[in-house]
Amino acid sequence: MLSQHKKRLATTFCVIDIFIILVSFCVAYCLRFGWKELSIPGIPIQFLIFFLTYLIAWIYLSSRFKLYTSKRITAFWYEAWDVCKTTAICLLIATLPAFFIREHPLSRIFLLYLWPLQTGALILFRFVLRKTLKYFRRRGYNFRQIIIVGRNERAAKIVKQIKENPEFGLYILGYIDAPGNGNNVGSQHDLKLMGSLKDLEKILTEKVIDEVIVTLPFKSFYSEIEKIVHLCEQVGVEVKISTDLFSLTLAKESISRFGDIQVIDLFTSPKMSCQLLLKRLIDIITSVILLVLFSPLFAIVSILIKTTSKGSIFFKQPRVSYNGRQFSFLKFRTMIENAEELKKDLMSLNEMDGPVFKIRNDPRATKAGRFLRKTSIDELPQLINVLKGDMSLVGPRPPLPSEVLEYGLADRRRLSMRPGITCTWQVNGRSNISFEKWMELDREYIDTWSLWLDLKILAKTIPSVIRGSGAS
Repeated sequence: MLSQHKKRLATTFCVIDIFIILVSFCVAYCLRFGWKELSIPGIPIQFLIFFLTYLIAWIYLSSRFKLYTSKRITAFWYEAWDVCKTTAICLLIATLPAFFIREHPLSRIFLLYLWPLQTGALILFRFVLRKTLKYFRRRGYNFRQIIIVGRNERAAKIVKQIKENPEFGLYILGYIDAPGNGNNVGSQHDLKLMGSLKDLEKILTEKVIDEVIVTLPFKSFYSEIEKIVHLCEQVGVEVKISTDLFSLTLAKESISRFGDIQVIDLFTSPKMSCQLLLKRLIDIITSVILLVLFSPLFAIVSILIKTTSKGSIFFKQPRVSYNGRQFSFLKFRTMIENAEELKKDLMSLNEMDGPVFKIRNDPRATKAGRFLRKTSIDELPQLINVLKGDMSLVGPRPPLPSEVLEYGLADRRRLSMRPGITCTWQVNGRSNISFEKWMELDREYIDTWSLWLDLKILAKTIPSVIRGSGAS
């Protein structure tokens, strides 16, 4: 019964969203072409195809991003972000057919009107709905009755959250407990003890229970938790189980599906998301533009290298990328032809600690090479690596395979993100900082990554390159 009720609400919610999408489409069309042009027979074919493609994408993605699941205990900004992601991807998908209808292109001004208008309307609807539901919940309406299975510190945190947020619309009837569950915790003595685990079936059949929240230790009470889930499944009561199964300091968690199996994801590096897809899109567009703009410089540098020393124009070297994948790393050649063979004779001059080799005034560098390295022009061919997908514009620098072999476990975490041309190490002095600090900066970048952070690093890279800070 509860499942059917949820499906009806989700269907109603979806219908309202489709109505908002239709209205915003009409408004955007009229703002671009005028209200007199709004008639189904008069709308050009490319706009009808766009709208139908958008609707199909919306119906699929709204389900994929769980836009119609209960959000009573989810922060509004998470819901707003999900809406923004969905509308942006739908817009991108819906514009693809336009590439095949060249004689009837979509209006770019129409698209500029549509996205903020539509996204704003969908978010506003959810905001008003939330405020309305919170108003009624604070006054005792539209609430759900729950019981907590297990009295311990984990349960205390959940109770505190519920009591501090009456807008959740959750009313705790009490708890049931089991011996050996740390039930001497005194923070919940104000909650009614309704019985033990053996009384759960009776409580579920005699009381009005909407949800059961299980806070028992998973390892100690696995079989009991399994029985609770099966029992609630039989009577149609929703179960919530805390996912903080392990004492983790860095890993974040989310729930996903592995085929037909629901799994808990534990991860430290940024998880595949719209932000990462946008990062890749920025990499492709920017690398193409810069390769075109710098093509005359590529020609000049190529001539300079060829006329001042023997050897190839580019220096290719195996480097380690995402999660240990290897690729061919490109730079303009700045050293003599047999530089790699001479490296073993210069190890005593290494100025870096850890498994990294760097010499400020490397005797193997050519005259032209010293200039290219000082100005960081030698790094420009890495734009080709970015375009191919081996690297990104921003990310930890790609190490040599020999360096990775000497990494500690914590250092290997820098391989959990696609390497980049620049990162926090580049804008903080490069060769002037220690290996340990370098690794720390890379881990900090991964832990706090966002598109905004990438933009800030790119902005700091330009003055850093102009000053030649730490270049060697």
